[in-house]
Order: sequence, then C-alpha cells, then structure tokens
Amino acid sequence: MLRRTYLLGFVAFSVLVCAPACAQSSPLTLANGYHPGLNLAHYWVSEKYDGIRAHWTGQQLLSRQGIPIAAPAWFTHHWPSTALDGELWAGRGQFAAVQSTVAQGAADEAGWRAVRYMVFDVPGHAGNFVQRQQQLQRSVRAIGQSWVQQAPQWQVTSHEALMRQLRSVSQQGAEGLMLRRADSPYRAGRSDDLIKLKLFDDAEAVVVAHLPGKGKYHGMTGALLVELPSGQRFKIGSGLSDADRANPPPVGSTITYRHNGSHPSGLPRFARYWRVRGEASGPTSSPDR
Repeated sequence: MLRRTYLLGFVAFSVLVCAPACAQSSPLTLANGYHPGLNLAHYWVSEKYDGIRAHWTGQQLLSRQGIPIAAPAWFTHHWPSTALDGELWAGRGQFAAVQSTVAQGAADEAGWRAVRYMVFDVPGHAGNFVQRQQQLQRSVRAIGQSWVQQAPQWQVTSHEALMRQLRSVSQQGAEGLMLRRADSPYRAGRSDDLIKLKLFDDAEAVVVAHLPGKGKYHGMTGALLVELPSGQRFKIGSGLSDADRANPPPVGSTITYRHNGSHPSGLPRFARYWRVRGEASGPTSSPDR
C-alpha cells in the first residue's frame, strides 16, 4: 500500500539560495530514467508536471535552456532575490496552453492568470532534500501568492506501490512521477538524485521532410521524416491526426514522440507523434528533465 506521508505539507518550490548573479549561471539538476535497484525508502515522490521548466534567477525567469521568459510584472512581484527552480503549469493536459502563454509573454494576460509556478527544490541550500524542503516551505509562505506553490511530496513503500501510483495519476492525465533522493545535496546535472518515471518513453527529433500520403491521405502528409541528435533518421506516421497531416509541423521544427524502448540500433520502437515543441521564441520544458 502507498504510504502518502506528505513532507511537511509542501508543495515543491525550488529556491536556489545564492546571489542572483551566481544563480543565473548555475545549471539545474536533471533526471535519470527510473531503473530497477533503486531503494525507494530513500526517495520522495511528486507528480511530473507537464509544463515549462522555469528558473527564477532572483531577477528574471529563464527557461531550462537559459532563454528569458517574459512573464507579467505582477506574476513575479515580491519574489525573493534568491533564485527559484520550478515548473510553469496550468493543469493536466494543458501543456499547449502554457507553451502558447510563454511564447506570447506578458501580452497574454489571461493566459498567465491560469498559470501556476510549481516549485520543487532549493538548489543553493547546503542541506539535503528534506532540509531544503523546510526552507522551501518558508519561502513559499513569505511570497504569499496563490499561483506560487510548493509541489506535494510523498513516500512509497515498494516498487509495486509506485507502479500503482503511476498508473493512477497517468489515468488522471498526469505526465508521470518524479523521485528525489532524501539524503542528497543539490547537484547540478544528471544523476540518480532525481528520477523520472512515466508509462511511456518520450524523446525529441527534428522534422527534416514531409512524406506524401497515399489513399485516404493523398494530398496530405503521410509521415514525417525526422532526425535524432545522433543523426539517425526514421519515419513517424502513427499519432498524426488529420489536422496534423493537413498542416504538419514545419521542416526544422522539433517534435516530441512517444515510444516503447529502443531497438539495438538506437532507433525507437513503436514511435508515434505526440506534439510540437516550441523553440527559442517559446521556451519549453524538456521531456528528459
């Protein structure tokens, strides 16, 4: 059974506690994929928010890639001079809405009213995750804004309980779960201090061509020819709606696709189109956060 022991009632809200200039150049923690052998007693679990990773430097919001996010002045009013790391999120299934709002910047006033800043760690704090969350709770209370929230954390007792939790939240529209090691200091880069867990793998590829459709798709796009960072290319036709085929993602754009593992060659198994990922004009979170 899942032991939903909420960690001091927080709602995750990453506060990098170093000077703004230091925070601006500080890389963020990144996740490894879930794998057998993890001691779940050492981890706290939270929802994986399907939004835009956003790093508050103490002065401005940046995407994970370091691109400025032009939020309205009221959105970050009274935020601390120390940095924060979280996710801009508008609810399950609302990634496209958040991406559009971030791309439009402060001009989309109504869009920003629907966005919450879900924050999940205090990277500049010298303590372990549990201690950082205590600092995080104090920071959220000091800000006192309803759209700034600390993401709930809980613990599980077994792999089976974790999988039940994953299926439950996925059926409710969540992207997956994140696991954070309780005794770890904040370390930038990718490690088992942060683990992502989803029902399906996803990855990104760049569209290099539109392949013509046949039969009922004559005159439309039958499949996308895409390229991986490795230079390997493959076709994706599954998952494209009729609207996607009539107006496909442009050549040069980055798409996210879902798949079930990989072949020995490195190409994905059962790849299917999911959605377009925004570029520099609209910073996005990364599927391998």
